[in-house]
Amino acid sequence: MIFFGWGRKNKTQQIDARQALILSFNYFHLFWLFRVAFGLNYSVATLTDDGWATRRLSPAEVEAGGAATALTLHWWWRFGLLIGIAAIVVIATLASIT
Repeated sequence: MIFFGWGRKNKTQQIDARQALILSFNYFHLFWLFRVAFGLNYSVATLTDDGWATRRLSPAEVEAGGAATALTLHWWWRFGLLIGIAAIVVIATLASIT
């Protein structure tokens, strides 16, 4: 996937020795630079005797617990492709006016 790609990734932040906050998201990119991420889902993983147990957080739990501010994606990773397209449209419009 040299020119474009898509997939699903996770970003993790350790809460303590037995818990971790997980942000899962889908993405699409062009040339690895222009990316748009969507479908953000938060989960909490807890270490048990049988391994890691993961529980998805509801939107109310995300807001109440501050998960969205503790673990988030950079604005360029979320909207870089859209910003790039908007910049091309603006430049093309300005070029056609003159």
